[in-house]
Amino acid sequence: MRIHFHGYPSFHFSRVGVGWVPKWLTMKAQCRGMGKRLTPTMISILLVLVALPIVFNSAQTGNVVGNDLNNPEEVYDNCDTLAPESDEDETAEFCGDRLHRTEHAFNGGWALLGHMVGGSLLMFSAPITFNSNVLKKRKGLHRKAGYAFILGGVITGISALSMTIIFPNRFSAFNVFTNLLWGTLLVGSPLMALRAILAGRVKSHRAWMIRCYAVAAGPSGHRWLFFVVDIIGDFGVSLLIFLIGEMIIRRVGLKTLRTMMSIDKGVSGQNLDNPSTK
Repeated sequence: MRIHFHGYPSFHFSRVGVGWVPKWLTMKAQCRGMGKRLTPTMISILLVLVALPIVFNSAQTGNVVGNDLNNPEEVYDNCDTLAPESDEDETAEFCGDRLHRTEHAFNGGWALLGHMVGGSLLMFSAPITFNSNVLKKRKGLHRKAGYAFILGGVITGISALSMTIIFPNRFSAFNVFTNLLWGTLLVGSPLMALRAILAGRVKSHRAWMIRCYAVAAGPSGHRWLFFVVDIIGDFGVSLLIFLIGEMIIRRVGLKTLRTMMSIDKGVSGQNLDNPSTK
């Protein structure tokens, strides 16, 4: 029998039934028709690539915000000098953001720094959290990365909500809606994941972790999928990534939102969410 390999071939073979077959074929049923399974290393590399735009943007913006907080007089001097000489809206907006962060240090500058630190923490811990080899061989590291992931999500969500609720006039009406939507999901989904794992509901835990990551990966998608942003906008790309996350949850047999709502209606979570499933 001739086997056609698509993408990156695996050279690991195992005995299944009659004859020798590539090891990844033995996992096909677990992926429910998704095709060849990505290795844990490939998944971690992919998640690192997704994290890069967010981490780089956080480092660049964080440097500017930190300098503004430490040297507010420099902000006033620079903006008083630059703004009147330039009619460019971008320059005026940049100075407006810097002045706002300086005048409202806690809910402006420090909240933004918290947002970026939390987002970077979440994205950096994801390659470890979602690596199945780490889960199997180094459970302590997996647990620590998971707590870092959850903490990063909560910090990112709370900071986004606080900046939006306290200063709604700094955003358009639609941006207020999207900030509240994604911020609420960033706070709620990691807390739901923590609640699920503490109760031994492993499938629900994994589903909420994937859901949280899909929300957090939205800003990175704006950079990587810039050609799609021109068509459906930032919110469209974020929604697309969120829906892809829901498709992954469904394909690998985890708890969908519909299933979890049925649990809340009285169906036994122990039967629907077997913690022994790996």
